[in-house]
Amino acid sequence: MALRVAAATDRAERERVFAFRYRVYVEELKMTDAADHTRKWLVDDLDDHSLCYAVFDGDEVLGSLRVTPLGDLPDPGPLREKFAFAPAEHHFGLAAMCSTSRFILDQRLRHGTVIFKLMRAAYRDMAARGVRLNYGDCSPHLLPFYEHLGYRRYTHGYNDTAYGYKLPILMLIRDRSSFEAVRSPLRRLAADQEDDVEARRWFEQTYPNYTRLETGTFLPDEVFFDLLSERIASDPLHAVFLLRGLSRDEADRFLNKATLLRLNAGDLIIRKGDHDATLFVLLKGLAEVRVGGDRQAPAAVFGAGDTFGEIGFLTAVPRTADVVATTTAEVLVLSGEFMERLLTKEPALGGKVLLNLARELAGRLANQNPS
Repeated sequence: MALRVAAATDRAERERVFAFRYRVYVEELKMTDAADHTRKWLVDDLDDHSLCYAVFDGDEVLGSLRVTPLGDLPDPGPLREKFAFAPAEHHFGLAAMCSTSRFILDQRLRHGTVIFKLMRAAYRDMAARGVRLNYGDCSPHLLPFYEHLGYRRYTHGYNDTAYGYKLPILMLIRDRSSFEAVRSPLRRLAADQEDDVEARRWFEQTYPNYTRLETGTFLPDEVFFDLLSERIASDPLHAVFLLRGLSRDEADRFLNKATLLRLNAGDLIIRKGDHDATLFVLLKGLAEVRVGGDRQAPAAVFGAGDTFGEIGFLTAVPRTADVVATTTAEVLVLSGEFMERLLTKEPALGGKVLLNLARELAGRLANQNPS
């Protein structure tokens, strides 16, 4: 497979990108129905003012990434509201800002490195254009991937009517220390840029609650466990059902790829019909399972220490119900891909975690159907 990564420059190439998006987002992942079903395109108004990057195999498109220079938009208002970028706009101006979206690969390429080539191509052009801030959003289970690229959290998430719960993320294009800290695949490109000390200081002053990484991958050994202990004010090995019976060393290894997420009341943590295998552990607050909408009684209520999302993880079927935070809350997020790798590389540890998950499920079923 001879792959080429480049901007889609002519109309024919862009239309192939729109068709690729439709195939993945609409037909495969069923993430949205807001598309041109006649032509089988996924296209919107932003595409008139954006650069489309693609992975080409001959004439076939196998990946896409859209970059929208915010200064080129006739009306940046919707994105201003979505990303809450007014503070950055006031300080840097729209010409120094962009957003990235429609970042997806064909399923045959999703475990390789081609996706980094897409981001490198866009990064070079953004840097050459003088862009300093790059906004985007992602689903919770993809947050470690985007943090590895060099994005960071800066505000609370929101419920997207088409794509479910999303986390706004921000990349400081020339913050070299940030790229080095996460060993980003963009760090060598960033090293060729002048370090943007001003942008880094602006971020720290504007978003002081988001200066610390909260994903195990990027933290020294044992630090993530300590963060978890702070969140629940007790020993996670006892308070979190999924960790029971694990030693401290085993828990550290298990939590190596986990991330912490803060939620507001009303946040849609899991959306019925979505395709993902993320596992969640509620650390603080309450959440409820909704099968028939807001007006019906919840099918279940989760409290601190409870695990949910296990059906999607264990069966790979679409999500069967919504799970909504009913108070401010914090959750531990574990991707299904990480769990699969754990079972392959450390079957004994993975077996302990699965046994805990089975016991928790059995207890939940017993409470629902007492004999």
